[in-house]
Amino acid sequence: MKIRWYKRLFLKIFMTVWLTSFLVIALTAFVIGHLSEQERYRDVLSAKALGQAELLVDRYERTGRLPSPKPPRDRRHFHNDRDDHQERRYFPPKLQIQEKSSGQVIYGTKDEREFRNPMVLSLVSDTRQEYRVVVETDIRPTLVAKLFGFFLSVQIVLLIVVAGIAALLISLMVVRPVNRLRQYTRDLYTGDLSARTDDCLSRRGDEIGELSREFNRMAEYVEQTLQSNQHLLQDVSHELRAPLARLQMAAGLAGQHLPEEDREYIERINLECDRINRLIDEILSLSRLEQMEVSDQDFALNSVIDTLAQDYQFSAAEHPLIWTPVDYRLKGNPALLERALNNILGNAVKHTPEGTEICISAEQLDGKLSISVEDKGPGLSQEQLDKMFKPFVRFTEQQNGYGLGLSIAQRAVQLLGGSLSARSKPGAGLTLLLEFPL
Repeated sequence: MKIRWYKRLFLKIFMTVWLTSFLVIALTAFVIGHLSEQERYRDVLSAKALGQAELLVDRYERTGRLPSPKPPRDRRHFHNDRDDHQERRYFPPKLQIQEKSSGQVIYGTKDEREFRNPMVLSLVSDTRQEYRVVVETDIRPTLVAKLFGFFLSVQIVLLIVVAGIAALLISLMVVRPVNRLRQYTRDLYTGDLSARTDDCLSRRGDEIGELSREFNRMAEYVEQTLQSNQHLLQDVSHELRAPLARLQMAAGLAGQHLPEEDREYIERINLECDRINRLIDEILSLSRLEQMEVSDQDFALNSVIDTLAQDYQFSAAEHPLIWTPVDYRLKGNPALLERALNNILGNAVKHTPEGTEICISAEQLDGKLSISVEDKGPGLSQEQLDKMFKPFVRFTEQQNGYGLGLSIAQRAVQLLGGSLSARSKPGAGLTLLLEFPL
């Protein structure tokens, strides 16, 4: 089953890590920046307030009086005038100067409760007189405005890029070995019993390394089990031949002493013995595939298919065979390809009506050699297609044979390094596709 792009593990890990790291970094940067700006604001405001207070105190000590402070501008006008806001952001809008010795307020409002977020400072004049300076610290951008400005700044772009790179690296660290392990699993499923994970995976000290080592142990067990079953099947098949031959000989001898009207029973015995013999031949053929030499010799595709086409034109003349020779070559044991195509053609002849055409074609595309065998028979349903390559599987409307022909063909193609697939629709024929990497 093909995984949809939005369900892929890579995307899930990437988005989770990216969003989490982005939010954590962004909020941390914003909070730290906000706190540092607040501290900077207070430092600058206190310096300006003390500077203004020093001028006022110096004038007060020289003249004994101070001008009354001007009333603050309308706050609505202050917030609507952007230039004025930039100029007066760090200028104290409200200031109170009080002598510490007498408690007399010499400048500013006398009611300190009118101040919002007052900041109290100390000032010592040139005459060593101590003064208490109170300044309002509430004139600054709101938190919402600062947050909005932060998310529209260049910093947020850098955070997105950094978080994306970090998420990409983490996702690749997790997903790439999982994909490699999935490929090894797929190789094992398609019949490569020698499939094992590479040393880079199996030597890892984390959970992925442990999983790859468990896969190797599982693959070793599967290979040993299947090989044991094949050897057992081969041995049993060989052992069945001797008693079967004796049974046929005994039936022949018994038939010589039976009257003519009872000979049909002997013929029935011989017929069943022939069926068992053919089944044994198929089982032995499936077992011998694993023992065939998988060479890398280069052979012409025409040499195999031309021979098969001539054989079937003689043995199955009622099924027209269409084949256009091509000048393609393939590496491997030609006997494996011959066995695979022979079983595929035999299956097509067996399960299609007389007069049905069988077409063989070949093409090279995207670094692959594809051989297609197509018939115009009744076709198969999707459920049947999913089961057709399994050993001993026969469908109710197809009782001829033992269900091993296509299994043998698939294994022969796999030993050549290729793949065998089928596509069909009921009533639209069956197409078997052999694909080999070049």
